[in-house]
Parts: sequence; C-alpha cells; structure tokens
Amino acid sequence: MKTRLINNLKKNDMQKNIPGFDLDLISYGDAYNLQEEIFELVKANDYKGAILLLEHYPVITIGNNKNTGSLLVSREELCKQNVELVQSNRGGDITLHSPGQIVCYTILNLARLKKDLSFFVHNLEEVIIDVLASYDIYGVRINKHRGVFTGDFKIASIGLRVRKWITLHGFSLNVNNDLKYFDNIIACGLKDHPQTSMKKISKKTIPIHDVKEQILKSFSSIFEIPVTGIIKF
Repeated sequence: MKTRLINNLKKNDMQKNIPGFDLDLISYGDAYNLQEEIFELVKANDYKGAILLLEHYPVITIGNNKNTGSLLVSREELCKQNVELVQSNRGGDITLHSPGQIVCYTILNLARLKKDLSFFVHNLEEVIIDVLASYDIYGVRINKHRGVFTGDFKIASIGLRVRKWITLHGFSLNVNNDLKYFDNIIACGLKDHPQTSMKKISKKTIPIHDVKEQILKSFSSIFEIPVTGIIKF
C-alpha cells in the first residue's frame, strides 16, 4: 500500500491540490511511517501536502510530554484487551484510538498555507465543528483545551507535531467507536470532560465513509484550499 500511495501522490498535482486518502483500518505504526514518507516528499518538492483518513486498531498513545499519570491500568491489562501502548512524538496528553473513530492525519506545508500554528489549530477545530453541525451536533471549544466538546463531553482531540513548518499527526473524531476503551485512561488528562461519540449522541450508527467525505468538504471550505475527493486504499 505504501508504494502505491506514494506513487499516487507523485501523480497528483500537489503544488495546487491537497489529495485526501482513505486508508481504512491500519496500525498506528504503519500510519506513522506513511506520514514520514509523505513528509519527506512534501519537504523535498515544496508540495502543499496530503490528508490521510483512517481508523486504528485499539491503541493508546502517549504525547511527547511522556506523562503516564493518566494511564489507569497496567500494561498486562492492556495486553489482555489487545490494546497497544505507544509513545508518540505528537503534542498533547494521553489518548486512545480504536475502530469506529476517524483519525485525520494532516501532513501539510504551512509555508504554502499560512505560517501560523494557532491559526492552523483553530481551523482544525472549525473543521470538526462544521462536520458535527452537518449531523445536528453542536460542537464547541472550551478555553485552554484543544479539541472539540459537546456539552461537558469531549468528542474530538487534536495532537500535532511541526517540523520545517510541515505538520504531522492531526485530530481524532469519535464516530461509532466503543467508548469503553477510554476506561483505561483519563483521556487528554481531562477528568471533568469524559468522551462521547456521534453515535451516542445521535443514538444511531453513523456511516463512517460519509463522515470522511464531509471532513474533506469542510476542510476545503474552512481552509479555502482545493482538496481532492477521497482516494480509496
């Protein structure tokens, strides 16, 4: 898949467009390696970048603060649940990914968009809020906390890394995922803001491909940049 995706990227006119790829269900490590490959391609050619939309097998990731204080169970217990534990190099605190949650990795050249990380994070949150609104879910920001909330619950998290003004990682949006996995952690270190999902709020399963398409549509609108439709892998 990696070779096909990179070859497809080279065929796309990334000087003008940002392609969006649907990688379906993929391990955290494989997805990170792909991000690094795309990063090198973007850096070498001064491309605008690419967006990866995917789901992960159950994995808990620790932010670059290396804080394990919000991990509530032992590694042995995680093994019993088939949950991987990974030290990530993204910003932010501990979080969890699992099937049914959409992860959006943004490998984007801010030098081609806008050299302003606060602007970028604000717009990522705006993309999530716009997507939720299309499903009649009211998403909001809470002061001093990254991500998007609905009521007192958190529904989307953001964690980034930036090198040479090119972003890595991105955001996760709870769609149909099993929220019981979050019992293993204090997600993002926020005791007062437990996780919720689009399914829990809507009381029905949400077609995940439709949400992925809406993410790209909202991304193009909010950032005012051309994003190609989803390329399936």
